[in-house]
Parts: sequence; C-alpha cells; structure tokens
Amino acid sequence: MTLYGWDTSDYDVSRGLTPARVAAAAALGISFLTSKGTEQSPSGVFHSLSCGWILTAGRNAGIPYLGMYVVVRSGVPTATQAQTAIAYADAHLPWWSSWPGFFWQIDLERWPYDSVAPAVGVQVGTELERRTSKTAVMYASKGQYGSSALGDFPRWNANYPHNLDEAFTTAYTRAGGDTGPGWQAYGTPSAVPRIWQYTSTARIGAQHTCDANAFRGTHTEFAVMIGDTAEGGKDVKTASIVTIYPGFTVPADGAFHAIRWSDGHTGYQVTAAGIIGHQSKLDLAGLHQGDLVQVRAVYVFPGNPTPTAQALNQQTVTVNPTTIGDQFVVISANENHQVPAGTTITFEVAVTPAPGTAGRNLTFGDATRKTVLLFS
Repeated sequence: MTLYGWDTSDYDVSRGLTPARVAAAAALGISFLTSKGTEQSPSGVFHSLSCGWILTAGRNAGIPYLGMYVVVRSGVPTATQAQTAIAYADAHLPWWSSWPGFFWQIDLERWPYDSVAPAVGVQVGTELERRTSKTAVMYASKGQYGSSALGDFPRWNANYPHNLDEAFTTAYTRAGGDTGPGWQAYGTPSAVPRIWQYTSTARIGAQHTCDANAFRGTHTEFAVMIGDTAEGGKDVKTASIVTIYPGFTVPADGAFHAIRWSDGHTGYQVTAAGIIGHQSKLDLAGLHQGDLVQVRAVYVFPGNPTPTAQALNQQTVTVNPTTIGDQFVVISANENHQVPAGTTITFEVAVTPAPGTAGRNLTFGDATRKTVLLFS
C-alpha cells in the first residue's frame, strides 16, 4: 500500500491554495499534509502566514496526519529554534498538542547562502521531541547529506527523477513507484527513507506545482511511525483506517443505519483502555438537494448494555449534487475520548430525504473511510 502526502508553504497560497483545495486533496487520497511554520536565522525569524489555516483545513477535511515543518539554520541555538517553532504552533495551531496525528518535520537543507550542518537538524529535532513528546521526521535528502550522521529519526528523502505537470499519482508511477530511486538507503546510521518526495511539480486537484510525497506502508504503519511519542508518552496500540464494504448502500428513510466497513464489521472494539481518536468521511452518491445527512458514533461500554450516541455531524445538502459529479462528502470532526477496554464503537448514518424524494438508496464513493487511533 502507498500513502500520498503534500508538503506546502506560503508559495502554494500564491499559486491559488485555498481550504477548498485542501479538502479536495483529502478526497483525492492525500493522507498526510505538512506546511512550513518557522525559519530562524541570525538575521531574524520567518513566521508563515498560512501554516495555521492550511493544517487546520487539513484537519477539517479529515487528513489524519498533519505536520509543521521547521527550516533549520546555522548560527542560532538549536534550543531557541525549537522553542520558536513551538510558540508558533501554540499561537496558530492551538489543537496541535492534542491531535494524535501531529508530527514535526525538520527541514534540513544546504542552501546557497547557508550550508546547514546535519548536526543542526538532529539537535533541533531532538529538542522538539524532548519538549513536546511529538515525533520529528528528518527531511534531509540523500543528494545533499549522503552518509552524514542524521540520527534515528524517520528519514524523508527528496529526489526528483522527473518534474512534469501531471497528477501526483501519475508522477509517482513515472518516478518508479515503490521501487523508484528515492527509496535507496543513506545517511548514518544507514536507513531506507520512510517518505520520498518524488516531484515538485505535481498537480493535486486544481493545484499545480506541488511537492508530492509517498509513504510505502499502511495507515497503521504511518501512525506508529509518528505516534510512538504521542502526547504524554502514550504508545499507539491500535490504528486502523478502513473503507466502505463493497456494494454497501443506505436507504434515505430518516433512520440511523450502522455503516458496514471493508473489514466486514460495523462495530469497532477497543482492545485496551486509553484515549481513542476517531473520524469518519462519507462520500455519498444519490443525494438530492435538501436532504439532511446525520452522522453519529454509538458507544457500548463493557458492563453497560445501554448504548450512548454522540452526534458527529449534521449537514443539509445545499447544492444540487448532480452539478458536482453526484458526490457529496460529509466529514465528522475528530473526536477524542477516554474509554475502557472492551468498548465498542459503531458509526451510523441517517439521511432524511427532501420532500417528495423518498424511496432511494444511497451508495458510497471511494473517499468514504473510517479512522480510529487508540493511545494507551
């Protein structure tokens, strides 16, 4: 399995990036999103104008893994650079510390005006992990840092076999895909990169000139990579992202119906006590303008057979879905709750039809998915 990611900055905003385009990227399969936050040099501090709203838009669109990147520089104490980054995140991303999928991206590069030593990146990453208990990923290309000492951070390599204006998935295939040149081991200790930035000119939906990235692995493996040092030092015990069961439909009858997922189940059982984070995205075909879509989570706690229902989203279809390809995506906000082992969670959907339009069954598109992370 391959997951795709997008590395953004204020430059993407100058090329037309909006929250709607971030949401479109999520629907197209972007699973991790990063954005530049700070860069501190002896001459001053750069604060991104856009990182806050870009990552918040990613969170709202259901992208589970979100990272702020810190461009490290020479000549400034590494502890100072780390603290500047944390202060920026606190001010512009007030939810970052409680988001299970948040991570730091260390942007280590040899600029024409500053050939940054690898030790600077390692020290800033170490400081960020020590101060926040969030994982740092080391963006340092093989082409620039070769056999340099890069620590034990997950490695992120930039290598562009081609730079063409084409869809990000097509660009990955053209670059060699899961056996492409960007997956070669490098650095000291020698390690195969966990993420490969394979082009800087991809199209992601309507957005052009994008830095596109790939991760060879499952959602569970990505979550574990960045979640080993989740808030409070909690370990990821369970992580799952599943899509819809093939052929599953739901009637537009106003009643709540349990969603059947691709693993064959409707309920998800928590295997250990801890904080559970979950989110659902429903890509519905067959809706009419005026339909009311409701999504809820139903908890059954061990020893208590009475279910507890929590509303996640309620949305009226305000546009004619046929004008946007007959698809309408409803996303629930991310929810985090302390639950005991043995808790079962079921996601349910109800569609109350617009007047005079009853008697329909709705189908689910490819963007439908359920995300569950457990930290204990």
